[in-house]
Amino acid sequence: MSKQRQIRTVVGWLLLISVSIFPKGILAFPEYTSKLNAIKLAETLDKGLYRDLRISSVFVKNRTNDEHFLQAVLEDGSSQEWKLDQIYEWSLKDQLQLTGNRVLVFPSSESTEFGILDKNEFYRLVLTSQAYVKTYGEHDLLEGKRMTYGIRRFRMLHPGEEEQFATDDQGNRFRYVLELDNGGREIFTYLDAYQLMNNGAFIQEPLEDDIILSQPFLVRELVALPRQVEDELRNIWRFGVEIIFDQNIALTPDLIPYQIVEQNLRDPETGLRKNQFFIQVMIPNAEKIREVPGFRTLEYLQHVEVVTDVEHQQRIFLKAQINPQIFELPPFVEVTSNNSIVVNFFSVTDQSVTRRQQFLESRIPIAGLQSAFFSYPQETEFERYYLQAVEQIRSAQRQSNLHLKIETYLNALDSLHEAALQAQNDQEIAQALLQRDTLLKTLPDLIISNTQRKILESTQMEQDSIQMEETRRQLLSHLDRAADFAPQREQQQKIASLRNILR
Repeated sequence: MSKQRQIRTVVGWLLLISVSIFPKGILAFPEYTSKLNAIKLAETLDKGLYRDLRISSVFVKNRTNDEHFLQAVLEDGSSQEWKLDQIYEWSLKDQLQLTGNRVLVFPSSESTEFGILDKNEFYRLVLTSQAYVKTYGEHDLLEGKRMTYGIRRFRMLHPGEEEQFATDDQGNRFRYVLELDNGGREIFTYLDAYQLMNNGAFIQEPLEDDIILSQPFLVRELVALPRQVEDELRNIWRFGVEIIFDQNIALTPDLIPYQIVEQNLRDPETGLRKNQFFIQVMIPNAEKIREVPGFRTLEYLQHVEVVTDVEHQQRIFLKAQINPQIFELPPFVEVTSNNSIVVNFFSVTDQSVTRRQQFLESRIPIAGLQSAFFSYPQETEFERYYLQAVEQIRSAQRQSNLHLKIETYLNALDSLHEAALQAQNDQEIAQALLQRDTLLKTLPDLIISNTQRKILESTQMEQDSIQMEETRRQLLSHLDRAADFAPQREQQQKIASLRNILR
């Protein structure tokens, strides 16, 4: 091999190695920025921390009239030139800290435009919000659609989870978990938190007509709807599948999309592999928790069944094998008032029907606690509420009366919530949320057990009617609180049953 060819080979390998080691976004990040953006960035970084060293001052320098970067002086007297791509990389690795518990975020890995997330402001917003508006991103069947979910609780990633949820495609580390009432969860980076705040994704006081999804819709049954004439003039026939759920379906038809997928599968009869086509009608906020019988054939549909979407939380598909050559009109979805969704399919025997949109537009839908604590020169609001919670928990642990124990634990939860709202840094918010989560693990079972005992006592002992009514109200209040954070379906079912008894 010639020397020139050897050099080319080495250069080629080096290029391959560099591409594999460095993410595409980091390579593409600019080194320089505009003068105005550089000035804003210098003001933002001033008096912050760089690798635990205080930033004494930051100046703007330029290479050309349009290319600016920063010069930083640190508390140890050193002076460094900071290019924008370095600042971007440091922000991803937590090597830059702003004053006031704020962080620097870059919405794009190819632009020097930046934002500032005030973490304390974010914590207070999310901890006082009742609902979360999720906007679905690209490559999702619900792309561009917005759905509102009830919030169960907000927390930080626990140790161990950080490895499971490392970074997003841009290199931003995942930090937070938002648990939803329907059992789903959202994992956020600092950038996610910044963008969600700016987009109004958290609702503190929902309006009366806001549709907020809580418990997932559970599939109960599939019902085949027989073939009947839909359009006699054009000889169009309709048949369908009705999916029956356990509750009213708070969805509109535009939130129930479909897709045609092609899969190379083995034919069960011949054993040979071949391409097969399936229609999948997607239903969000839904679950299949038991076997639901389907249909082997239904007109031109084969193997009609409900399956779980393995790639997304709380989603199911109505799935059927089809022949794409005779699948001429798309399905039409109707949400009924009978806890069901009807998926209508059509067959066309008049091959002159070509105006699909005209036909579609004519359709009308049917109607224990010990932890390290930080000392402060003066008692802060966080410390006041946190210490109050600690004392309440200790008092509850000494309490022999289970009913009073629960009352005290619930008061401690309220104190921890206030402490979280008053937190001024990540250590404080993590401390409050960790103790809250410790309580939430034990409280549902305690409340269920106490309510069962109180109901049993009321049937065996005569009590004053006023006292009984007061106890009933307290028990219902306890159950309402437990329903907000009980993680298991069995617990939720027991709570619902006890509520019915008390009402």
